[in-house]
Amino acid sequence: MLGNTRRFIVFIFVCLPVFAFALESLPADAEDAKSAAKQLKQTLSEIADYRELIEQIESEQKDAFGFQKRALGKQRLNTLTRYRNLLQQYIEDITAIEEQAFVKKHYAKAINLVEKALQEIYDDLALSDKAIDDLEQSIADARKNIFSLNEAPAKDRIAQMLWKLNLIRRYQEDVFHALVYLSLSAESLGLNADKSLALAEQRVRKQADTLSGFIGLNEDKLLQLEKKKAVVRTESDTGKALISQSALVNLEIQEYANRLQHMVTLLNELGLSTALYKKTVIQARDSLSKEVLDGQVFSHLVTEWWLDFKKWMRRQAPSLIGSAITLIGIFVVAYLLSKLVRRIVSISLHRSRPSMSELARSFLIVSSGRLIILLGIIYALAQLGVQIGPLLAGLGIMGFVIGFALQETLANFASGLMILIYRPYDIGDKIRVAGLEGRVKEMTLVTTTIFTSANHHLTVPNNTIWKDIIQNITSQPHVRMDLFFTAPFASDSKAILSAIDDELNQNKVVEQDRDKHARVYELGESEVKYIARFWVSSDDIDEAKWSISEAVKQRFDNIGIGKGS
Repeated sequence: MLGNTRRFIVFIFVCLPVFAFALESLPADAEDAKSAAKQLKQTLSEIADYRELIEQIESEQKDAFGFQKRALGKQRLNTLTRYRNLLQQYIEDITAIEEQAFVKKHYAKAINLVEKALQEIYDDLALSDKAIDDLEQSIADARKNIFSLNEAPAKDRIAQMLWKLNLIRRYQEDVFHALVYLSLSAESLGLNADKSLALAEQRVRKQADTLSGFIGLNEDKLLQLEKKKAVVRTESDTGKALISQSALVNLEIQEYANRLQHMVTLLNELGLSTALYKKTVIQARDSLSKEVLDGQVFSHLVTEWWLDFKKWMRRQAPSLIGSAITLIGIFVVAYLLSKLVRRIVSISLHRSRPSMSELARSFLIVSSGRLIILLGIIYALAQLGVQIGPLLAGLGIMGFVIGFALQETLANFASGLMILIYRPYDIGDKIRVAGLEGRVKEMTLVTTTIFTSANHHLTVPNNTIWKDIIQNITSQPHVRMDLFFTAPFASDSKAILSAIDDELNQNKVVEQDRDKHARVYELGESEVKYIARFWVSSDDIDEAKWSISEAVKQRFDNIGIGKGS
């Protein structure tokens, strides 16, 4: 009896931990299964919401037109992309979970959703292919007729069509992404995805070839620009234009390289060879050495960099966070103080110096705000432990060196001060200087911004203005104008002078209470030049020139001047 009791006690002590572990693990597995089921249900609900939103947008798009229709179209494309990404995530979650009862009912729903999504992708590709064909045909037709039409508007239309074509192709790349991953998801669900995978391989490879071609064309264009830059001076207008064009072409090459890298990723997912495309990407980016091309070397480098970065972050993170918060606080306070000071200075100047020019007033207001910002930066550097004294001494020496090197800039600065002091023009005045004419929009101590009558934005160095004769057209409310007309020598001078006088007396732009007259100005070998002298408002100079010239020409035609001569 005692032996049986001992054996029972030993059995209890041996089996008790096993039972405890089983009792502890079973609820945990059940809890995990419950959480996974809840997550799948939530994802499925979100998919249904996106599906309903897409159908709602498509319904509204049928009745829309113009800008609203384009906006709805873009909203539909963005929503469709998010819907497909969510569907892909849903299928990955299903296939990642071990075989459990609650997962099986999701398979049928997932299969139905994938088949429907793939069919929508087929339809989207067909519609976008047709749009691309139509745009390419329109671009080809426009290029054929560009010289028979007004050239500038025709080029603008071609540029707009090329922009639309690029947008559609970029959207297709997003569709290819969805096609590849949904096809692989369909295969993981046990569906026959041969058709969609074959289509994905064909379209992705074709797009990769197209992007490679675009990179090659732009590289050839860049080579031609480099050859042109080699024979011109960099500081000349032509050299500057070539540098700008090269920068734009480089940006296009980088964009195409990034898009090609996306296609390479998709081809890798399909298990296809991408060596040539990778070579094109590397050459386009021009940033990888031969050693880095080795996969193991690259992996070790990345791992080492990451570990070093994490160590550095662990050591420096507390001080960095504290310094960052301090800097942000100082900059925010300095910014708010600068706005307050600018406001106070503006109010004070308007009250105490109402006759001050807008140029001087703007300069003082902006300078006061920038001074506060500068003081804030110096204070922030001091809080970081930077020695301000040596820094200011170094800045003084550097300022002397920079000033010696940038004599032209200092000349512009000095000219700006002279303009502020002598006030030959103010903001809003129409001026004529250095062969330019327009209204002064803004002025700094270095440059003056002028808008021409054609709305061209000109930034003119102040030294260029100060060295030239400055004609302020609108400084006086009234100006005298001289317009010249010519007529054949044999024409009736009295009739011509009468016609000009009649127009001056009847034209509404001409100030009738001031002196105005027409005279014979000069005798030529075969023609006579006449002058019309009158006064107009300084705001009506252009209108007076156009309206009087047109009206006098009409009067000459009516009395037969110039006909048959």
